[in-house]
Amino acid sequence: MHYRSCFFIAIILAVFLQACVTDHTSDMTVVSVTHEVWAVDGIDELLPGDILVRPNLNLLPGTAPVANGMNFGHAALVVRGYKHANPDSLLAGALIIESIAKDVPVEFQVRQIAALAHHKLDAFNNVNFDNTKAGNRFRLRLNLPQIQLDSVIQFAVKQQGDQSSWNAAKRLPADYQQPGNESWADNSNWYCSLLVWQSVLAATGIDLDPNGGYMVYPNDLISSPYFFNNGGHTGRAKF
Repeated sequence: MHYRSCFFIAIILAVFLQACVTDHTSDMTVVSVTHEVWAVDGIDELLPGDILVRPNLNLLPGTAPVANGMNFGHAALVVRGYKHANPDSLLAGALIIESIAKDVPVEFQVRQIAALAHHKLDAFNNVNFDNTKAGNRFRLRLNLPQIQLDSVIQFAVKQQGDQSSWNAAKRLPADYQQPGNESWADNSNWYCSLLVWQSVLAATGIDLDPNGGYMVYPNDLISSPYFFNNGGHTGRAKF
């Protein structure tokens, strides 16, 4: 309980400091010989297995830095793709699975929903990636065969009915796997970026958290080198 209290005190302090500190990361030009453009501008298609992410506050303890992060950010996994030049129409036509930190019944805390949906009830409303976040939304895409991406989706979908909680913990093979136990990655509690990270790790063995922290933040997913834009593959795009 002491660790949990300290963690949330740190988060509250970080939110307060964000109002007092200017974020200079947006002034940085990110260039490396290992990849071409850090983030391509614009998308017109979502594919099953794509990841949608909004960056979080850079002052949260242990997060990777990404420009223009706010609050806790958000992350979701695309279950059914769609193609459209208009971002709102693109999102409205795509289906995602996500863990939401909302006061909704348990059956909607890990839910499948359109990537953009308007409803008066939180359980059926989704504006996590609407046009108020334009220019600060990322579409991340792993360079993997579709059969592996389908396995990522299948793992995430199996978690429907679980609860959302910031107290959820990463599950790693070395810590949890037992002989003959193929469900080492299953959890009973999730937060948005943990669900995405755990689904990818369970299905592919890929660890998308570049700093290996206690928590995996949306910023960590965005910063992962697995989303570098290389050799014609667009791994990281902003829209």
